[in-house]
Amino acid sequence: MAFVAQGTTIQWGSVTLGEVVTLSVNGLSAETVDVTPRSNASRAKSYSVADTDFGSVSVTCRGTAAMSSTNVGLTATLSIGGPGVSFAFTKAIFQNLDWQASVGELQTYAVTFKMGA
Repeated sequence: MAFVAQGTTIQWGSVTLGEVVTLSVNGLSAETVDVTPRSNASRAKSYSVADTDFGSVSVTCRGTAAMSSTNVGLTATLSIGGPGVSFAFTKAIFQNLDWQASVGELQTYAVTFKMGA
């Protein structure tokens, strides 16, 4: 099924993940703080960035699991590339690994990375 990944490649450190089935970038956000002075006559609010959350990346792949439970908690660069998409995160923490296998079927594994600054 070469059409599933449609040319998307994902690499974490020196590990290239298998045939990509799904890819999700979640929760990229920035909180703001109201910094409007009490003496502001225009009554227009002013904001400043408080905390930035770079979210997480979840990937589901088919094939032999290129990841190992011994990688959980380690940090490496995560690169995602393909038609119309290009992400690079210099600090991706391997947060979670789920693995499934059925007799006569390809293995399926899901990996979640937490992005850091």
